[in-house]
Amino acid sequence: MMAVSAQHPVAVGMTAYIRLRLRPRVFGLERLCIEETTIVAPNHRSDYDVPVLVAALYHRWAEAVARGLPWPTFATDDHVLQRGFLAGYPENIPVRLRQLLWPINVGGVLERNLGCVAVREPTRMRLAEVLRADPRMALDGQLPPELQDALARRAAERRRPAPEHAGDVLHGEYADLLWTPVERNDVACHGEVWRDHLHAAVRDFGQLVQTLESGGLVVIYPEGELSPDGRIGPLKPGLASLARRGKAKWVQPVATCYDPLAGPRPRVYVSIAPPIVPQPGRLLGDVSTALRRATPLTAGQIVAWHLSRGARSPAELDTIASDWIGRSRADGRPIEPALDGPGRHEILRAAHRRALRRRADDPVIHRLAAELDDAHSQ
Repeated sequence: MMAVSAQHPVAVGMTAYIRLRLRPRVFGLERLCIEETTIVAPNHRSDYDVPVLVAALYHRWAEAVARGLPWPTFATDDHVLQRGFLAGYPENIPVRLRQLLWPINVGGVLERNLGCVAVREPTRMRLAEVLRADPRMALDGQLPPELQDALARRAAERRRPAPEHAGDVLHGEYADLLWTPVERNDVACHGEVWRDHLHAAVRDFGQLVQTLESGGLVVIYPEGELSPDGRIGPLKPGLASLARRGKAKWVQPVATCYDPLAGPRPRVYVSIAPPIVPQPGRLLGDVSTALRRATPLTAGQIVAWHLSRGARSPAELDTIASDWIGRSRADGRPIEPALDGPGRHEILRAAHRRALRRRADDPVIHRLAAELDDAHSQ
């Protein structure tokens, strides 16, 4: 169990950071289940998701800890815990910045202070993991041709000799390429590297099971990866396996969504669904349904849906909003309060103006429109 002194400053820091970058709103906090042997299952929309969740729920978790419950354990994608994550994962950052970030390892901090446990895919690793296992490994013929070519091009861009061995590219200049996921069949490397990875995956999953069996709480993102298009799922079977093996009493779905059209600082919504008693063969479907039903209705979704249909004029926005509000009420779905009051007209038009400043093919518009369609697809 983590010490309060470690958890408190981490949570306070995350809360301050989120309030600086975003405008959070929480729905359904009264439904939050914080009991022994509970899995918290949020959807995965953004790299902000973990600090957003901590900022929204920390005070309730702190109250539960004061009553004797352990702090939640976070199941985290294993690449977050590896050295070089800050340099390799984000897109579109300068090579020089990648070089500066490459030596930094946040994994130890997250494991000690946020109770993170790695979740590994047994047959997939980041290229950096494979190459670190044997820096003397010859690259020629060992990697997929497209990766080999990309590494060679990067070396030429940096006016360096073509890399011949793994150690030649284990530097920040190659960080984004090193963060490429590779499958076991894609890389001709020593079998023991993959065996060790499999054993680590089994060990870490066993730690999550043990946490539940001992009465703890586990936070796991059942989609595994960020939603590419704003839709929920598909959920990975690991959630059902964890619930079954850990004998979970409750699964608590939490829907998170972001509205970047809501103003200079985007809105983020955290919506607590009713907790679920795990039923064999039904859990993944039940959680998917709960996450969709808990997804709040936002101004950005309505505007994006309108634009995705080829409409540009804001004239019909109020009528469209009234229809979506009615459907959301019928479904018991949370609604952005400003949409349900006298300020609806202005908030919709402000979101519309911000949307029109974006490109016609802006992925944000497509994501928000798909998020709204998916929330009502049950």
